[in-house]
Amino acid sequence: MSLYGRVTTYRTMAAGIVALIAGAWLSWHYLFAVGAGKTQPMQLITVEKRSFPLQVIERGVIRPAGISPITSLISSNQAKIVWLVKEGTEVRKGMLVARFDAKPFLDNLQKAEQAFADAKATSAAAEKMLSLQKEEEAGKIEEATRKVEIARIQADNIRNGSGPLKRKTLEQQVHQAERSLDLSQSELADLDILLEKGHVSLRERDKAADKVSTAKEQLAVARAELDNFKAYVWPQMQREAQLLVDGAESNLDRVKRTAELLIQNREAEVEKSRRNEENKVAALGLAKTEIVNCDVHSPTDGILLYPELPRENGRRKIQIGDSVWVGQTFLEVPDTSALIAEIHIREVDVAKVAAGMSAEIEVDAFPGKVFTGTVESVASLAKEDENNENLRRFYARIRLSGDTGNIHVGMSVTTRIVYRQVEDAVAVPLSAVFYQESQSMVRRSHQDGSQDVPVTVGDRGQLWAEITDGIAAGDRVYAEGQ
Repeated sequence: MSLYGRVTTYRTMAAGIVALIAGAWLSWHYLFAVGAGKTQPMQLITVEKRSFPLQVIERGVIRPAGISPITSLISSNQAKIVWLVKEGTEVRKGMLVARFDAKPFLDNLQKAEQAFADAKATSAAAEKMLSLQKEEEAGKIEEATRKVEIARIQADNIRNGSGPLKRKTLEQQVHQAERSLDLSQSELADLDILLEKGHVSLRERDKAADKVSTAKEQLAVARAELDNFKAYVWPQMQREAQLLVDGAESNLDRVKRTAELLIQNREAEVEKSRRNEENKVAALGLAKTEIVNCDVHSPTDGILLYPELPRENGRRKIQIGDSVWVGQTFLEVPDTSALIAEIHIREVDVAKVAAGMSAEIEVDAFPGKVFTGTVESVASLAKEDENNENLRRFYARIRLSGDTGNIHVGMSVTTRIVYRQVEDAVAVPLSAVFYQESQSMVRRSHQDGSQDVPVTVGDRGQLWAEITDGIAAGDRVYAEGQ
């Protein structure tokens, strides 16, 4: 080989060696950047103890804090819309926003008025019949009471008047019969003496004996009548007296019970009529109320919205001519005086978030401006993620505070919920941590160059990572973009 050829060969080999060294140097820097997960320039920083917040960051949308629904208060499906305020109109509380067709309810009102008049007349008639029944029964009770008094008078007369008088009369008759017998016997004895002396005839003496026999018979009859009175007539008279009183009192009790039953029946008719009248009054009031409810007013200030409602051919917004059921929401007025950020928290973060936690909200329309808020609620039931059915997210509401006058419903936001504060911990920027397989590492500087050091990472914030083992405060490590 010529000298020129050898020189050329040496030059080519030298150039290759230089290129190899340069490539190795560039590869080392490239691999370092890739190992750190960054492509920006690396800088040395001094490890310090820091305090930083731990946050859950989610995207969301501004919603009104509350929506005032407008529902039909008419108790049937006859509420047909004949007029509506245009959707998106700014309304005030009490403003007329919709109207239902009142004709069916005017017909109902007329029928209700007639039914009420009939019920009122029936009720008045029942009251009159009750009054008459009470008067009639009071008369019957009064008559039965008089009969009781008469029966008691008659019984008292039997016990203390005619009965004892009859007994006294019979006793007197016995006494008279006894005296007549005594006289007849005395007269017979005298005639017997006179007959022996011959002063009277035997015929006269026999007449006297006949008188004695007659007197004995009369005495026996009188005594029998007295005994019969004592044994049978007087107890019978006393029983009859008692029966007179008992019968009259029983009749009075029967008249009272019958009167009470008849009056109760009349009172039941009155009560039935009264309830029927009350029902008709309620129906009349409802008919009047439904006419009033044909005019629908806004319950609050806001922007009127038409929600989508289920229809036979799918869901669509309400329109004139539609019928609305009682209680069905057919219009909405969002309360924009208070706003919330509506977010959906990942399943892995939901346990960290609770009502009452503070939050920062950045509205896309106002870059760099931070609004404050408080977590109002976190749902207890998860929903599938709209973009990934394998993920579960929990609905949460963050109520904004301060001046939100320029924020509008529907704006997109980024929310940061502070769930804990890390205090006085050894920390490095997130960009200082990289991984070799599953081991977290940092590149630490020392006098001979740098060294990849395994570390244990604790809590991670938005900018900082807590290092619990592997390096200490005062160490210098490489981080990107510091």
